[in-house]
Parts: sequence; C-alpha cells; structure tokens
Amino acid sequence: MSLPSLLRAAYGWVVGHEAALHRDISDDGGFLGSGYSVKSATGIHIDQQTAMSCDAVMACVSLLAEDVSKLRPRLVQRLADGRRKLAQFHPLYSLLKAPNDWQTWQEFASQMMMGLLLRGNAYAVIVRNAFGKPLFLVPINPDRVSLWEAPNGDLFWRVNRVGLHENAKLANVPLMIPARDVFHLKGLSSNGLTGLSKIALNRETIGLSIAQEQQAARWMANAAKPSGILTTDQKMSPDSFERSKLAWQQAQSGLNNSGKTAVLEMGLKWQPLSMTSQDIEFIASRTFQLNAVARLWRVPPHMIGELTKATNNSLTQLSQEYVNFTLSTYTEIWSQRAAMTFDLPDDVELLFDMSTLLRGDISARYANYRLGIQGWLTTNEIRDAEGLDPVPDGDKVFRPVNMAPLDSEIFEANDLGSEASGSAPAGAGDASIKNPDQSPRHHA
Repeated sequence: MSLPSLLRAAYGWVVGHEAALHRDISDDGGFLGSGYSVKSATGIHIDQQTAMSCDAVMACVSLLAEDVSKLRPRLVQRLADGRRKLAQFHPLYSLLKAPNDWQTWQEFASQMMMGLLLRGNAYAVIVRNAFGKPLFLVPINPDRVSLWEAPNGDLFWRVNRVGLHENAKLANVPLMIPARDVFHLKGLSSNGLTGLSKIALNRETIGLSIAQEQQAARWMANAAKPSGILTTDQKMSPDSFERSKLAWQQAQSGLNNSGKTAVLEMGLKWQPLSMTSQDIEFIASRTFQLNAVARLWRVPPHMIGELTKATNNSLTQLSQEYVNFTLSTYTEIWSQRAAMTFDLPDDVELLFDMSTLLRGDISARYANYRLGIQGWLTTNEIRDAEGLDPVPDGDKVFRPVNMAPLDSEIFEANDLGSEASGSAPAGAGDASIKNPDQSPRHHA
C-alpha cells in the first residue's frame, strides 16, 4: 500500500474513533488554560494578541525572536580527520536557506520563535514530494493546532487551516498530519508532547501589567487625578459651580489642552497638589511589573529599557549571561529537534553562528581575532568574517613561537641545550645535578 493510501486509511480510522482519540490540550488541567484565551483576575482575557499589547511582553518576545532569527544557521558534517564541511547533500540544507517561497529564513524563524515564546509550541508542516523528500515548510499559528493521540501511541496533529494561501499550500496534506511530518519546537513540557504556554500560566502577571498601562492611559486622557484644586472664599451657586467645573474640564483636561493658560473668575485660585506616596507606589509597581515580565523569558531588564540599577560592569555581565543562558537554550531546542525530525546522521549537526552578536563591539571582536590567530584561525578566515577578500598565503595556521608540546624538539633544545649550538642547559655545571648520589651543595 502506498504512503498516501496509508495516510487516508489512518485518517479514516482516527475519525471513526474520535471519542477515544481526541485530546484537546486546553482540557488538561496540567496546562492551566493553554487554549486560545484565558481570563485573568483583572478581567482582561489573555491571548497572543492581548499579551503582545503589553509593552514588556512585546519587548521580550521581539528581542528573542529577532536575535535567534539573525543567527546564521549552518548544517555541517564532521569528517573522519576532524575537519568540517557544509552538509549540502541533506535536504535540510536548502530549507535553512529558503524554508518556502514566501518567507526568508529570518521571517520564518521569527514566526516560529513567536509561537514558541508565547505558547511554548511552534509548528511547521513539512510538505514532501512523492518520494518523501521535504520540499518546503509551512509555519502554523499554535492556536490553530491540536494534538490527537491513537491508542497505539501514534501522534497526529490537526491544523485548522485559515486563508486561501494556507489551504492551497496544504492542499495535498491530509487533515490528520502524522507527527513525523510536522517540525515541532516545544519548550518546558509537563507531558513530553506539548509545551506549556507562558502567557496562559502567567496570565496574572501579564494581565496586571496591561491593567496598569490602561489605568495610566485613562488618567492621562481624562485627567481623572487632578494635579491641583480650585478654591474660592465666595459661596457659589449650583449653576456657577457646574459652569466653572465644565469650563475647566473643557479647557484643561486631556492631552490636547496640556499647558494652556487658565482664566479663573469669581475669586477662584489654583492650588497645586504634590505627588502622594500612593502615586509614587504606582510608578514603582509599574517598574516591578516590567521586571516580572522580563523574568518570564529570562531577559535582562536593561535590554528592554529598564536601567534603574544598571552599571557599565553589570551590563556587560548581564549581556554575556543573556547569550549563555537564554539564547543558547533556544538554539539548542532548534538543533536537537531538527536532528530528530529530519533524521540527521550522527556526523551532521545544526549550528548557529553566535559571532553575529559581536558585530557591534569592535573591541571584543578584534580581541577574539587576536586570540584566534594564535593557533586556530587563519588570516583569510578572519577577513571572510569581516567581509574582506582573501589574501595570498592567508590560509596558514600560526602558533606562538614561545609555546610547544613537552615532547617536541623545540622544548628539548630550550630546556636541555642544543647540540647544534653547543650550549649547555642551565645548571649543567652543578654537581648535584650531574651526580644525584652526592648531596646538594649550597652556594652563597
């Protein structure tokens, strides 16, 4: 039986046993509402769109998605002699250059990272030809993907297809897609099958941040909290009071009236109010919420604009930790999942070039080159990294002249003396060295 026939048969069997097979991940208590939308205590429903409306969430997600997507992926093969070369023979090599005909690698990786960061899952359907060779990848929003499990343990993904473009690209793909035909990136998981949604699990943190933003915006728009009061010693009639209040609001409230001159009548006097401790606490709580959101994605606060406790030394250390402990986690997720999904041989691996992150720091970049030229980088490799043309004799590997293996001739000549030069090693005239049976003699 051909592969398409097997898939159609599997799909028919699955549909016939829908009650026994279907498992909606949003019904799993362990996922704590990882479905399309969940309601926070503030009354704000948290989904991908509302979460990204929070400036702190937007900053963290866009930062990580853009940073990972700009790291150049390289599919390399390790040869028997230790050298490496690009694994151009593998189908994944071409997919890394052009995942499909409507997205660049940067656009594809950014979309996948967004799903992984917000929902803990990123999906791309692998469209194959009749021989099973991958042709292109179709990224799918994780909110439109559900997991189906068969009694024998087989996994299928059901994609709710939206739009003419997506339906056209998946026209030859069965409704129930086998797990082997989906490139699935997942984060922290409680069942090993799907990742946990960060925005669902942390809906209160995100909801509070959004609520504080909305409250501050409403205060600014409506001038609900006065910066001062109007007083008078005269007794005002109800009509005069309402007229004066309405005139003041129309002339002074809102952004468009900020800074305008106020004209007062009937002995009214303006008395400004100083900032209260409650106002100061509200400002501090907004800063705290920004740090709380940054913790969710392990992003240093200074990278999303929170510089309250930043110093030059701490910024350097935090930036290095961001690469070591945050970015490297996501590149490892990509590498290991690619090896499993695309059946990479043991000698082939997916690597990400982290040197891109040093492009802005010319001092650190040149310092690394200076160290690399002392044994493991060639001149032409450095020039290629800097976008320069190669030079003649630039492929030689150098080593420092003051370093050599212990068993090399250079070491023996320096330490024991060279017969060619006729020199004797240091201490050769010492009797204690010539004759170990004699006790050492001490000289003043």
